[in-house]
Amino acid sequence: MIQRRLSVALAALAILGLTACREEIATRPDPVQMTAEAVGFYCRMDIIEHDGPKGQVQLDGLPGALFFSQVRDTVAYLHMPEQSHDIAVAYVQDMSGPATWETPGPWIEATSALYVLGSDARGGMDAPEFVPFSDRTAAEAFAARHGGQIRPFAEITSADVLAPTEPQESSDTPDDIADRLQKLSDGPQG
Repeated sequence: MIQRRLSVALAALAILGLTACREEIATRPDPVQMTAEAVGFYCRMDIIEHDGPKGQVQLDGLPGALFFSQVRDTVAYLHMPEQSHDIAVAYVQDMSGPATWETPGPWIEATSALYVLGSDARGGMDAPEFVPFSDRTAAEAFAARHGGQIRPFAEITSADVLAPTEPQESSDTPDDIADRLQKLSDGPQG
């Protein structure tokens, strides 16, 4: 009798475990297709008008997607800890296969892509780009032609994505910048 109850309990736990796995997979949203109305999250410009691979981030509890005109901006967003919502999924456009800079490939999960960093490729906002690939051979061929190094998402650091992309010509000290940021966050005076 005890063995039968134990078998029933184990079977119930197994079913609950399988159900939880199915729910987790079922709740991951599919990529949202870009339309002519889609605008870049940071630049607020029409995203379709920019060449190169794009990115999108979907947030828990919010409909649609945040689109990014550059993959580097997508990865930067994923590295920022102070977001208002949990990230449901992030996608980037795969540059493996027949993809071109004018016609990037299909959406792939950002965390499973390989990226070429430090190449001569410029993204949609004419800044250095992180070029995503689902295929290592394609990434290696791209890096051989355009320079750069291949890294999986897990090895891209916050410093890689949050550092300035172009030489800065400012003589501001960190205290000057902190003072300006504080004034901006305090809002208009008076």
